[in-house]
Amino acid sequence: MSTPHQDSDTHRDYTRDPAPPGGQLSWESTVTAPTEFVPYTYTEAEVRRITGRRRLSVASVVCGFIGLALGVLGVFGLPVALVAIVLALIARTTEHRARALWSSGLASGIVGILLAAGWFVYISQTVLPLLEADR
Repeated sequence: MSTPHQDSDTHRDYTRDPAPPGGQLSWESTVTAPTEFVPYTYTEAEVRRITGRRRLSVASVVCGFIGLALGVLGVFGLPVALVAIVLALIARTTEHRARALWSSGLASGIVGILLAAGWFVYISQTVLPLLEADR
């Protein structure tokens, strides 16, 4: 059902009649009205504080991917992957809205540590016995 255009001749008034004066609240009773229904307006500083806190999560992701890349090449990624895990765990408690960032930093840090552990096992089980056999 469509409503008629304002300029049409069949203009209908869809508003209610005003309440009688006896049914309205007095001004004194509205002074102590609860404010829970009033929408809260955030200041610019609060918006920056809430949305701008992603530094630790971004650092965790960067360190995690660097640790992952260095973990593929050898055991050199172990310290960087450990830093990524520490940053991700700190960001988990402080940066609640950046969950995707700190969780990917945590995951890549764990994979970097697993790669470094794999290199340690490979070196200790394969390379070191070969070096000792040459003596």
